[in-house]
Amino acid sequence: MDRLKHIILLLVLINTQFSRAQQTISLDETLYVHSNATSFVTGETVLYKVYCLKSSDKTPSNISKIAYVEIVDNNHKSVFKTKISLENGVGQGDYFIPTTVKTGSYKLVGYTNWMLNKPISELFQLDINIINPYKTDEKTNTEKVLTSSSKANASENLKNENIALNLNKKTFTNRELVDLKFQSSNADFKNGNYSLSVRKLDNIPASDKISAVRFASNPSYPMALDTQKQDQKIVLPELRGEIISGTISAKNSTEKIANVSVGLSIPGKSFSFQVTKTDMYGNFIFNIGKTFYTPNIILQIIDEKASGYNLVVNNSPEIDYSKLSFEKNTSLSYAFKESLLERSVSSQVENAYFYKKVDNIEKTPSTDAFYYPLPKEYILDDFTRFKTLKETITEVVVEIYSKQKDNNLYLHVTDPSVFPQLPESALVLVDGEYVENANDLALYSMKNVYKIELIIGRYFVGPRSFNGLISFTTFNKDFKSTQTGSFIAKPTVLRPQPKKIYNKVKYESGSDNDRIPDFRNQLLWNPDVQLNNDAETSFYTSDLSGTFEIRLEGFTKNGIPVSITENIEVQNTNIN
Repeated sequence: MDRLKHIILLLVLINTQFSRAQQTISLDETLYVHSNATSFVTGETVLYKVYCLKSSDKTPSNISKIAYVEIVDNNHKSVFKTKISLENGVGQGDYFIPTTVKTGSYKLVGYTNWMLNKPISELFQLDINIINPYKTDEKTNTEKVLTSSSKANASENLKNENIALNLNKKTFTNRELVDLKFQSSNADFKNGNYSLSVRKLDNIPASDKISAVRFASNPSYPMALDTQKQDQKIVLPELRGEIISGTISAKNSTEKIANVSVGLSIPGKSFSFQVTKTDMYGNFIFNIGKTFYTPNIILQIIDEKASGYNLVVNNSPEIDYSKLSFEKNTSLSYAFKESLLERSVSSQVENAYFYKKVDNIEKTPSTDAFYYPLPKEYILDDFTRFKTLKETITEVVVEIYSKQKDNNLYLHVTDPSVFPQLPESALVLVDGEYVENANDLALYSMKNVYKIELIIGRYFVGPRSFNGLISFTTFNKDFKSTQTGSFIAKPTVLRPQPKKIYNKVKYESGSDNDRIPDFRNQLLWNPDVQLNNDAETSFYTSDLSGTFEIRLEGFTKNGIPVSITENIEVQNTNIN
């Protein structure tokens, strides 16, 4: 009997420990941001690459698919925030500093939603200075900021024995080709993620750049989140992509708020449509696996009694920046003013000729709609064109018919195998936007529609079924639904920043750049340097002379940090 009691007690203890283990979550994620500089004047661009890593060994993290970068002023207010889509733990972005930004000390803060479960001190933080020389009332602030750091914009001497940086020479003239190559015989270092910046150095005081090696040397261990703490609200990681969430409430207290269908439309050339259901508290969550850059997002309740509900989209998690500390300011030296004038003139000249040096948005590959390859397709140019929806479905797309109910028009798809026809309407999309009431379609010119696709029979999207599917694709993506109500939300949701292919100025034979002034301080920014084939990253110098820093930052696939710097000199060819 005593033995049986001991066995039961042992099982209870094991079960208790197992339950506690299940309620403890490891937070093994951190972020490193490589920025092209730490001091800027308005009119310049902050360029950065984001590395999402495991805190434990600095290998790429497979948890978050979205990162965030903010610039926070010394009043603890965010002046800029962007969303970065992560692929294999890395992403890139930039921020053009407008003249509306005031002179001051700022923090560049990088994080993921998952990292918001850590103290703010664990988020990536980089001190930067921004100077606005175009406002006369900013003079005092400028004088203070320019000496907020005792260090000038100097270069560190960073080497790595596993990677060789080879230059054709160390001294160049204006508009001359710099032949730069990276070589490595170590396979671990070849297969890594790296970013490269080539930028002019001057004596304007700047905060310390945080190298990858310095970042990795700081102790950073996974944190344990105890879910048993009732007062601790855990921020969910964006594990599969963007998270968009919200809540519904019933206008009439007798209506249920659980298991109500909510649809999410992201219209466009490549679109997304999802359906989810609310939990017992009326909450809903969407996970967007693919990256969509369009700013148009529509959420609406899909229910016969939709007008009896209110739908509210949650804001992004708030961050308390009140504990951020900024460096104290002192006085200004005349030498700094000269450098500031040079930087200011350079940025103005470059912006004046921006149209000749514009960066390109990386083309997003078109993806098939979620219902492919099932639909039957009608390309309307293959048929006699009709102006109205009624004529088109009567003469061309004969599987579609409409029904009027009260003041609403619903579209259905005939199914010859089912009689009588199912009462539910079809899922109707226009360029990916869910349309329940087809009154707007009835008024829309079908001459603007490229094609109509349909699926006959029961069709499921998530937990919701529809009696068929009808998808309209327009030529200009200009369809606008006028349907409004408390059950529809068109929120302003921060969208991921598109990837760019940054412009490289070239001076080859017949180049049209020969007649254009070249005042680039930033000679090269490459956020995706490949070292696996003795990577060549050549570039041309500009019309500016002085010392330029070549800086490579990144991590190998095994989490080894890499930081390499080298200086080159550019001499002014106009000096006799």
